[in-house]
Amino acid sequence: MKKILRISFWMLLIAGVIVLLTFIGQKHNETICHSFDLSIVGPDTDHLITAEELSEMIIIRTDTLKGKTLAEIDFNEIRRILNSIPYIKSADIQTEISGRLNIRIILRQALIRITNKNKRSYYIDTEGYLMPLNTGHPARVIIANGNINDGISDLGSPQLHVDSLAANSIVKELWEMAAYMKGSPFIKRMIGQIWVNASGELEMTPMIGNYTIHFGTMENMEEKFEKLVTFYRKGAGKAGWIDYKSIDLKYTNQVICSKT
Repeated sequence: MKKILRISFWMLLIAGVIVLLTFIGQKHNETICHSFDLSIVGPDTDHLITAEELSEMIIIRTDTLKGKTLAEIDFNEIRRILNSIPYIKSADIQTEISGRLNIRIILRQALIRITNKNKRSYYIDTEGYLMPLNTGHPARVIIANGNINDGISDLGSPQLHVDSLAANSIVKELWEMAAYMKGSPFIKRMIGQIWVNASGELEMTPMIGNYTIHFGTMENMEEKFEKLVTFYRKGAGKAGWIDYKSIDLKYTNQVICSKT
């Protein structure tokens, strides 16, 4: 008898919870969306798109949100819109009991800007995803241009990643170099631009001074950067680099300088 009562109790409790959740869900769906808030969270620097632009895209493609019940709002469509925007890393959509709709966006962070030999430009983010430029929202990142034959015809959906490029792709190598430079604040402050010459070797333009750094190929990249840092901190500090025409890092255990 006691066992039957316990089973009956739990069955009634479960049924009650189901009824309550159904009631709450129905009331939630009938709630009117009275406000819509979209915000970008994370670092407040070099956003490739603004919260205002994202909000406008959603409102235009969903025929507004305010005044609709939550049941009338197609949240899957909102997710499709957000997922189609290459600058977005992730998006979280939440609704409040009051009817407020909140969207929190995390944007991708540009790491390097590439301009290929055909003058087509795009960014690559810290995770290796390619992104088109957004006029009016430039990112202050290292620039690489020159004889870059990337073979890329489309930056559309699905979003292109450097791992999908050829193993010896110069674009992938430039992205790896930019990631290394980002990890060294000293190097990041010193180098402003990378040029790929006709031979496929790299020439760098410093942030300070009017000279060229001949880097050569990507081979022994870390060793070359270490030589450059040592040179700046020790040798250049004494001799000064204002009159240098070039600094050559291509040779093992050597930094060869040429003056004007």
